Amino acid sequence: MRAWGALLATAAVVGTGMAVQAPALADGREVGGSGSAYFLNDSWSSTANHDFNYGKTSDRVYSGDWNGDGKDSLAVRRGQTYYFSNSLGGSASTVVNYGKASDTVLVGDWNGDGKDTLAVRRGQTYYVTNSLSGGKASNVFNYGRAGDTVLVGDWNGDGKDTLAVRRGQTYYFSNSLTGGKASSVINYGKASDKVLVGDWNADAKDTLAVRRGNIYYISNRLSGGAAAIVQAYGRATDTTLAGDWNGDRKDTLGVRRVAEASGPTAAQRTAIAAARDYLADGYYSRSGLISELEYAGTKAADAEYAVDHLASKGEVDWDEQALETAYFYLEGMAFSRDMLRDFLRQDGFTVSQAESALTYLEDSGEIDWREEAVAAAHEYYDEDPSWTRDELVAQLVDEGFPVDDANYAADQLGL
Repeated sequence: MRAWGALLATAAVVGTGMAVQAPALADGREVGGSGSAYFLNDSWSSTANHDFNYGKTSDRVYSGDWNGDGKDSLAVRRGQTYYFSNSLGGSASTVVNYGKASDTVLVGDWNGDGKDTLAVRRGQTYYVTNSLSGGKASNVFNYGRAGDTVLVGDWNGDGKDTLAVRRGQTYYFSNSLTGGKASSVINYGKASDKVLVGDWNADAKDTLAVRRGNIYYISNRLSGGAAAIVQAYGRATDTTLAGDWNGDRKDTLGVRRVAEASGPTAAQRTAIAAARDYLADGYYSRSGLISELEYAGTKAADAEYAVDHLASKGEVDWDEQALETAYFYLEGMAFSRDMLRDFLRQDGFTVSQAESALTYLEDSGEIDWREEAVAAAHEYYDEDPSWTRDELVAQLVDEGFPVDDANYAADQLGL
C-alpha cells in the first residue's frame, strides 16, 4: 500500500496528468464461509453494487489488489494452488502453486509496491513473498504466539502492510515485519466480537470494524471510543469480506453466500402445472405421479423436479395421498390390513406412508378389520352361495385376514 501524500505530490510536480491509482486494502485473512455468490458494496449503504458468482461453493477465498490497479478482487485457493482474478467475477489472470496445502495464508502489500501478495504462517513463523509466484520467501520472521489471532493492515500509513495480534479484546500492532515488541497496544470492543480491517475513510491507515450480527461498528482510529459509522448490512448469517472494490481508496463491505437456486425452466414449469392437474383429479404416490407425467411425455428429470417442487412447497403430502388412496379402495371392496397395505405399496407409496394411512384409519375408528372380514365374506358368498365354511375361511386367510377374523366372518354368515 502506497504513501499517498508523497505520490500525489510527485504527480503534481511532474505534471503527467495521469490519475494515481489508490491501493486496495485487504484485511489479510481468508474470507471463510462457503458459497459462490458475492454481493459487494462501494459505499456505506445496504444495497450491493456488485452481484456475481465466482468459483465453487467450497473454495477458500481471499481478497486483494493483485495487479496494483487500486481495486480489490478475489482469489481462489484449492489446496496449494491459487487462482488470482483481476476483475470481480472474471476468470483467473494468474495461477500459482505456493507453500503447502495445510498452510495458513495471509494477504498484504508487504513492500509498498501497491500489489498484494501472500505470506504463509506456520505457528509463530511467517514466510513473506513479494511476488505472486512460487520460490523462496522474501522475508522470514517470528512474531507473537503460535495460537494468536493475526490481522493484517497498514497501521501507520507508510504504504506497507504489517501484522497485529489479537488476544481477546486487546490488540498489539506492529509497524514492521520483524519480531520484537508491538508499536501500539489498544483495547477495543468485546472479546466475542468479529473484527474486520480496512481503510474506511481513505486516510491510508487501516483501522478496525466490529461486527455484531448484521450491524457493523466502524472506527477510523486505532483507539477505543465510539464508532465513526454504524451500518446494518446483509444478514446475520452472512460471511463478510472487506475491500476497495471500485478504487476510491475506501474499503467497504461485501458478503459471500451460497448461491440460491435459480427458478424452474419452461419445461419444468409445464411439468409443475401438469402435476397440479393430476393431483386435482386423483391421488398419487410420488413415483406414481412421476410415472403419470412421463407417460404423458414429460422427461424424467422434469417430472421428478415438478413432483419434488410441489412437495417442497407443501402442495402435496404423500401421507395424505396414501390415506385418500386407501379411502378410494375401501369404497370399492373389503380389505384385510395386509391386502390394503400391499395395494398401497403397489401404487408406489413407501412402507412408512402406507403404515401412516392404515394407522390413521385404525386410530380414528374408521376401520374395523374384523368387520372388513365379514364384508369380504358376504361379497364372496353373495356371489356364490356354494362356498363351504372351510373354503371361505381359507380364502379370507389367503387374503391376509387373521384366522380368528375369518372364522368370525363365517359365523356371521351362519356357515
